[in-house]
Amino acid sequence: MKRPHKVIDIHGFTPEQAKRHIEFEIRRAPQNAEKILVIHGYSRGTVLRDLVRNRLDSPRISEVMPCFANDGESMIYLKKI
Repeated sequence: MKRPHKVIDIHGFTPEQAKRHIEFEIRRAPQNAEKILVIHGYSRGTVLRDLVRNRLDSPRISEVMPCFANDGESMIYLKKI
C-alpha cells in the first residue's frame, strides 16, 4: 500500500485551527498526492475526529475514512488533478 503524502497531527488544535491547517495542507499537496493521514486522537472527545470526517471543505477530497487499526486517525483520499 502506498504511503500517505503527508501526516498531520492536530492534537491540541482548536477545531477552527485544525480545519484551516488541514485545508491548507490539502491545497498545497502535489497534484499526484493520493492521501493524507490525520492524527486527531479519540480519548478526550470526538470534536476533532468529527471535524476531520464530516466538516472539511475541499474539492480535492474524494473521501475521508477512519483508520481501522487506530480510531484516533483518519485517512483523507485526494482526487488527482
